[in-house]
Amino acid sequence: MTYVNENKYFKDTINEELGKLGYKELVDENSSNNIYFCDIDYNNRKDQNYEKCQIVNQLENVNPLGNKKDQYNIHMDYFKERPEYMPYTMSFRKDNLKEVDKLLGQFNKAYIVKPENDSFRNGCGIVRNREELRNHLDEFEMYDDWIIQDYIDDPLLINNRKFHFRIYVIYIQSSEWQAAYLSRVGFIYTANKPFQKGTFDLDVVLSGESSPSNVYYVPEDFHKNFGKDKWDNLVLPQIVKITRETLMSTIDRLKCPNSKQKCFKILGYDILINKDYQLYLAEINARGVTYKYPNEQFLDSFYRNILKLVLPREPLNNAELKDQNLPYERILYKKNGALTEHFANPDSVVDESKIDNNIKFNNFYWKLVYPFMILVFVLILIQLFVK
Repeated sequence: MTYVNENKYFKDTINEELGKLGYKELVDENSSNNIYFCDIDYNNRKDQNYEKCQIVNQLENVNPLGNKKDQYNIHMDYFKERPEYMPYTMSFRKDNLKEVDKLLGQFNKAYIVKPENDSFRNGCGIVRNREELRNHLDEFEMYDDWIIQDYIDDPLLINNRKFHFRIYVIYIQSSEWQAAYLSRVGFIYTANKPFQKGTFDLDVVLSGESSPSNVYYVPEDFHKNFGKDKWDNLVLPQIVKITRETLMSTIDRLKCPNSKQKCFKILGYDILINKDYQLYLAEINARGVTYKYPNEQFLDSFYRNILKLVLPREPLNNAELKDQNLPYERILYKKNGALTEHFANPDSVVDESKIDNNIKFNNFYWKLVYPFMILVFVLILIQLFVK
């Protein structure tokens, strides 16, 4: 059997691992009707040649996670209230600023504005009033749809610089089940310049992978700067909660490009942290994820481990992850409508045979109450008709 490999970061790793299994790279997609594995660009996901892939690294539509407005609205609709880790968010169009003008006139504070459906800090800026907002929108006239969010102005600092976490989740879906795995390997990206409160210089307030000096590693560099205890007890539980809950709210909207395929997606969560160790979700990179300055260990192991998650027919549980020494925790699993979810602990294996009590109660509640509601409705209609 054959495979397609368009990955620009881990091409050699994919060739090596699939070559070991006896698969051959396909040069001409039209020449085969049986393709085992495809690593392709998101924009090619609907190409009819790639519908032949048994396993593909794309989703049909990433907007429920990657579009900032959609993700926020879906999350709010699912949980009915805004969690502490999600900054207040308002969406607007640049040709209708009425509501956002009210917001800027109501509070004397700074906000961050971002294009609704872009990534890599494109179009981001800090505004405090209507004039600054309009100046910013004029500078980026190619965008029509925007969001505005609370700006986190009391960040925790590394090397006296603001930073954010890049946390990876591997989402996998087949025709029978869905699973999500939190990677224990990730990055810390810092700003270009030392932090100064009150300034809105983008090299100070925005963090990213601008150069090798901006890149640190999770969790080891966090341990060195703030202690393992802070990571284990304050930061990691919040990361699990953020990644798990954002997937809980969207999981029923995620589909493979072809219903007969098995698909997976590497999700890059950008998460901010303040000086009190409170985490905030900045965005989820779902369309594409970059790896500009990883070290050799990351380059060699990251995708190799992903293949060990993706290729088996059944999803690996936490006991199997531990036995195979894979740096993941399964944080979500859904099969036949039953959702199993738990808080991860990197040093323990959780019994995933137990469905969360709240979910179990909700399933029981609706199975009991829904037929009763239908019966009452029918009786009311009969009474009205008799009268």
